[in-house]
Amino acid sequence: MDENRIFFKRDISWLSFNYRVLSESKNKKLPIFERIKFLSIFSSNLEEFYKIRISEYRQTIAQENNEPELKSRAKATLYEINKEVSRQMQDFFFIFRDEILPELARNNIILYQGEQPIIEMHRAFIRNYFYDEIFPFLQPVLILKDDISSFLRDNRLYLVIKLYKKSNAELCYALIKIPFSKVPRFISLPSIGETHYLMFIDDAIGYNLDIVFPGFIVDSYYSIRISRDADFSIDPHRNYDLVKEIQKSVKKRKTGRANRMVYNHRMPADMLQYLCETYHIPESQCIPAGRYLTLEDLIKLPNPGSPSLSSRTFSPMRVALFDRSGSMFKVIKNQDILLHYPYQSFDYLIRFLTEAAYDPKVDEIKITQYRVAEESAVVNALITAAKNGKRVTVFVELKARFDEENNIATSERMKKYGIKIIYSTPGLKVHAKVALILRRSERGENIEKSFAYLSTGNFNEKTAKIYSDMGLFTYNTTLIQDLNLLFNILEGKTAYPHFEQLIVSPFNMLSSLKEKIAREIELARQGKQAYLILKMNGLQDEEMIRLLYDASEAGVKIDLIIRGICCLVPNQPYSRNIKIIRIIDKFLEHTRIWYFNSDGKEEVFLSSADWMKRNLSRRIETAFPITNEQIKQKIIKILRLQLQDNTQACIIDENLQNIPVVENSEKPVRAQQEIYELLKNEAESTTHI
Repeated sequence: MDENRIFFKRDISWLSFNYRVLSESKNKKLPIFERIKFLSIFSSNLEEFYKIRISEYRQTIAQENNEPELKSRAKATLYEINKEVSRQMQDFFFIFRDEILPELARNNIILYQGEQPIIEMHRAFIRNYFYDEIFPFLQPVLILKDDISSFLRDNRLYLVIKLYKKSNAELCYALIKIPFSKVPRFISLPSIGETHYLMFIDDAIGYNLDIVFPGFIVDSYYSIRISRDADFSIDPHRNYDLVKEIQKSVKKRKTGRANRMVYNHRMPADMLQYLCETYHIPESQCIPAGRYLTLEDLIKLPNPGSPSLSSRTFSPMRVALFDRSGSMFKVIKNQDILLHYPYQSFDYLIRFLTEAAYDPKVDEIKITQYRVAEESAVVNALITAAKNGKRVTVFVELKARFDEENNIATSERMKKYGIKIIYSTPGLKVHAKVALILRRSERGENIEKSFAYLSTGNFNEKTAKIYSDMGLFTYNTTLIQDLNLLFNILEGKTAYPHFEQLIVSPFNMLSSLKEKIAREIELARQGKQAYLILKMNGLQDEEMIRLLYDASEAGVKIDLIIRGICCLVPNQPYSRNIKIIRIIDKFLEHTRIWYFNSDGKEEVFLSSADWMKRNLSRRIETAFPITNEQIKQKIIKILRLQLQDNTQACIIDENLQNIPVVENSEKPVRAQQEIYELLKNEAESTTHI
């Protein structure tokens, strides 16, 4: 029976998610610049996807000792990916050209496009701007196929120019890298009346190529962009300096093998062939696109019109219990406090660490770091603690992709102030988000008087403004003992831990999850209440999916709220009791929540872990129980609000289509807005007590 069960391919599923992001740019209920933001996010997501995931397939194909069947599957999946990406890119440029640009024009904002006629006064402005601001930074080169060719840098936008020598009409090709570090992507031109005008820097250069190439007749120009492999692996069996190894690997990213060239689809075939031969790029890796590339830059498009064209921002809510008290520790000692970002202020975590830095009874602070903001307030609070004589231990994950350099630089800064830095081991990532404040009591005890913070999201005040996460402040002695044990593992003091409440991969997470799902299965077979709600960013681990299929067949009702990758296939005989929804809205859904009904004996866990194979077997992850009944019921209410969403939620079907939930005319439900109102009402009632 198990052999007939099927799974979605991981990367095809991810493309389904990214297409859902793209579809938000068509949502006419959103302000136009909010729709443009989703175009930008789609582009940025896709670029990272090619840097990481595609390189894995190419490595599989290139390795000589791999089985022919394995290589064949990799080639087939790669073909499937490129086909789907080409389809999505067509939709992207249709939305941009036929929906976004006309909507901007209706709001008196003109973004000049290509051959579109330019008003005379703008011609003069562009000419002067080019001379003053752009021309000094251009480094044009001729492309000579049989000579030493210039190196095409990763993630950079180039103009390829077709031109003829004036002296003998000889055909030539030239290349210009657009100097984004020196000039903005978009130029604001003089307004005329109430109409505002913008232009891509690409076209500002294109209209002035006669200045750049005075001995040539310029025929046409086209954009190209190269994506290079950015993935690297660290051999866990080699003995080396991990910091230096990662620094070397990060540098290699810039010169990694090209895995994709995106180009303006209007480029002539002979010109494309010339480029491919010169830069040794197979045409199979070339993806046609629109006139403008690197469109993640659209998020930088200026809004010269009404503020109503952009999404409204709001100030995160305050927490009256903390604001009324001079000490967060006093509040937390009386009760657990759960904060939900970005609805509530992340500043309380900074205040929590700062209070620890100045509290004379605090001996030690221990914390994990996966991704931290540049100029991080969290790091500043830890440095303050170290200056005040506290022992501070920070476990830094160096292998957080694309944050390696920032994490190394931050670590070196903390070291200067005497903070003990523990780096990750080569074969294991630490993805847990936890902090421990060890405090001395009158009798010199630590654990019984200590405090902890456990979260689903990073210690990053910047992403806390756009990622939806939850963080728990607690005085729970058992949890604190478990956390202390976890840090002992990270410090190499313990190898075989036993946790009382904390669920930690790769130690007891898989076994705990299997046990809890098996319990629901047994309850269903007995005709009792058996229900799961699982909210995660990704669901890929086949062993866990098989368990969910088993639970569905046993009669367990399962609601999945999965933002990204989901390899479980719904609407099959073995998954008939499973429903999958995906919510894409203003904030990135990042909270991981596991709910087990257990015949009415409800359990809720918050976690840093998705159910991807890497999270469950190759990372240090934590899941922690919510023991406070009031907090537990609030989380369950939030989960149910998300399951009721009929404006931003889509149902994932058996073909990986995002099927919009049909809006109930009696009461539209937008979960993120409803959660904000729920927390606002709670804050107001607390304030008036």
